[in-house]
Amino acid sequence: MLIRLLRLLGICLGVLLVGLMLTVALLWWSNRDIPMSELEARYGGPDLQRVEIDGVNLAYKVQGDGPPLVLLHSHFYTMRLWQPWVDALSADFTVIRYDLTSHGLTGPDPSGDYSRARGTRLLAGLLDHLGIERASVAGSSTGGALAWYFAAYYPQRVDRLILINAPGMPRITNKYMEKPLPDWMGHVFYLLPESLFRPFLEAPVVDDTLITDDLVHEFHQMYRGEGNRMAEFHRMRAWERGDVTPHLEKVTAPTLVMWGEDNPQLPVEHVNQYREKLVNAALVETRVYPDTGHVIPLERPAESARDALRFLQGATP
Repeated sequence: MLIRLLRLLGICLGVLLVGLMLTVALLWWSNRDIPMSELEARYGGPDLQRVEIDGVNLAYKVQGDGPPLVLLHSHFYTMRLWQPWVDALSADFTVIRYDLTSHGLTGPDPSGDYSRARGTRLLAGLLDHLGIERASVAGSSTGGALAWYFAAYYPQRVDRLILINAPGMPRITNKYMEKPLPDWMGHVFYLLPESLFRPFLEAPVVDDTLITDDLVHEFHQMYRGEGNRMAEFHRMRAWERGDVTPHLEKVTAPTLVMWGEDNPQLPVEHVNQYREKLVNAALVETRVYPDTGHVIPLERPAESARDALRFLQGATP
């Protein structure tokens, strides 16, 4: 009797193991990498351009006419986040936007370096390619950190600076950023189904209805771009901690800080901390949006674009 029970238990465990392996294989196959050429045909649009900068095949767009303005998107999003701003600002500015490395149509950085210093060198390289000496720079979330780092170490190239829910202050509420990620975590990214991305996208915003089926699908498709997932894992592992005060003290450009009052990731108290640390900025203005979370270009597109236009043209928002 005991031997039969053990055999039965072994059979059950074997079936479970085979079922688990088949489930993992199915998830991997259904979430396999999508070639960049396929994503470009689907989401690139007629204005997409590419340039190789220090080994990175950077995907970017330039639209409009007037003084140059660079837009740096949020972590996990792409340059498509900025379309409402482009529509509102391209009549007055030459708007430059691009997909950061490990995102969208740009993809991985062959160097494996996802630091702010590396990101600013790539931005400087893009401006050099376009023949632009100086530009205003606006960045949202991770793009905001890249924006203030660029303004700190390339002050001669920045006219005006806009920081939107930018990270860098001491308090961090993203738990996955507080501890080093284990090596196996990067492979788990390949098993995440599209259904998990809706709550992920809804978490940082106040109005869940903004997270449409089309947005979730696009987000997941871009995430599956060839090499993007492992590159994202390396970017997250390289998340830069530490006191940013010495960097912010180098910023001299007039600066506008935009914040969502109900930001669940970075509390609104950070606005005053930025004001206190930007001691050498020629001007520091702030704008706090009620009933707004972490992704202002998505949550307050028209209002934030109008405030940006006023500030960039020299008026107080």
